[in-house]
Amino acid sequence: MKHKWSLIGTALLGLLLLSVGAAGAEMHVALGEDVEGWDPATVIFYAAGEIVRNCYDSLITYEILDAEDSPAGVAMFDESRPKGMLAESWEVSPDGKEYTFYLRQDVVFASGNEFTSEDVRWTVERSMNIPGGTGWLWDVIGVSSMDQVEVIDDHTIRFVLDEPNTLFLPSLQLEVMAIVDSAELKKHVTEDDPYAHNWMYTNVAPTGPFHVAEYVPGSRIVLEANPNYYGGEPKTQRVVYHIVPSEATRIMLLEAGDVDVSLFISPEEVQRRLVDRPGIDVVSVATPGTEYLAINTTLPPFDDVLVRRAIAHAVNYDELMEEVMHGFASPATSPVPALTPGHKDVFHYEHDPEKARELLEEAGYPDGIQVELSYRLDNPVEEAVAIYLQDQFAEAGIDLVIDRVAASRFERIRVTREYQMALIYWTPYVNDPVYQLSFNYHSRSECCNYGEYHNPTVNSLVDQATRETDPDKQQELIDELQEIIADDVPIVYLYHPDRITCMRSEVEGFVYNSAHFLLYRYMYKD
Repeated sequence: MKHKWSLIGTALLGLLLLSVGAAGAEMHVALGEDVEGWDPATVIFYAAGEIVRNCYDSLITYEILDAEDSPAGVAMFDESRPKGMLAESWEVSPDGKEYTFYLRQDVVFASGNEFTSEDVRWTVERSMNIPGGTGWLWDVIGVSSMDQVEVIDDHTIRFVLDEPNTLFLPSLQLEVMAIVDSAELKKHVTEDDPYAHNWMYTNVAPTGPFHVAEYVPGSRIVLEANPNYYGGEPKTQRVVYHIVPSEATRIMLLEAGDVDVSLFISPEEVQRRLVDRPGIDVVSVATPGTEYLAINTTLPPFDDVLVRRAIAHAVNYDELMEEVMHGFASPATSPVPALTPGHKDVFHYEHDPEKARELLEEAGYPDGIQVELSYRLDNPVEEAVAIYLQDQFAEAGIDLVIDRVAASRFERIRVTREYQMALIYWTPYVNDPVYQLSFNYHSRSECCNYGEYHNPTVNSLVDQATRETDPDKQQELIDELQEIIADDVPIVYLYHPDRITCMRSEVEGFVYNSAHFLLYRYMYKD
């Protein structure tokens, strides 16, 4: 779904000191949160992930579907058609265990260093060895040891898997798999920091079209075009992110034309202030991302599946989508989203307060329960969701205590799972059912198993699905997994929110991707 709507800003706000560059050469973006921690090996924050995607390239990427051919009505990545990025091409052995990548020979880092196979090898090594890094992800996709990474020559590298792995190739396009400048980083290593993670937290060693030219914590970050970029300099030479915590201010800046893009505007405000107004385009795209209630299944009373089912019956899903999302959402009915291949409609928990009370009584809680729900304080949509859930849960005998958490603290408790329940938005950066099931429900997932779900049968089935190369047999495993997980309810799926991007109508080149990052290598002002 695509909507294009607008508004004329009748006066300049003067609320922020925003410099405006040459027409089309500079882009200004209003963010609602600070930008920090953009080491690709450990990146967590959304905005930091966007910095990584704009400053680094990975081995592969995807072909782009034009708006005319796209099911979303906008240009978007076609995840069925991978193509080379830093890898010019690749070969896969007949048994599916060996991937040989032939690297581009015209790539120069922003530092001026030449890109070689050693940069790929060292990128894998550092991500495996940095605390909190993506070593676990390499293990998931079949690379558990550096012995499996073979440098053939300066521009050829081979990965040797123990067994076929359907997640290996698509995962290489993730921002956490971005290739770094090993020669530059080695200048910043110390005895206590052998992979220069501390330096990389607020610096970049990029292969991509931009580099970080300035960072003022809590205020702004400036990206400038990389003059050495092998793909040619982008039309946008400078991107300035402004940290604007107030949603109302982000809207006013967009209305006045003081910024070109404003992110994290709630559906209510989009509908109320930005629909059908000249000068601003609102692009709304249905996505496989899911807003859900993560239930810490290791804590009582949530370790009882009857309690989790009661919570699922306490939610008024239709009301949430209508009153909170104002139609910018679709129903979520499975561990595998409707827009992900292999989806099966299995989550049949309708709003039924009486059924919820019966389940609580059966679980030994005839007088109901009190539970705490944590969410990010700077997220206006989740604020509205929490308030709605509080009223709905009361009907079901559940006293919902709302825990409003500052963004920095929320990231900590999300990683450590220090919550009873939490509102989480998760999107599959690889729109693949096995990727989704592996990240969200396998015990080994250090990233996204936010329900702390541990089911040996699910672990085994996910492992089998990851190895299975026969599409029909793999789908049988995916179907079984969806049914088991829906029955166990480690997560309560609320809805699939549309991705809403609000920008001035002169901004062109928007390309939707499943990570929702704005990609300024394509975007520019007309």
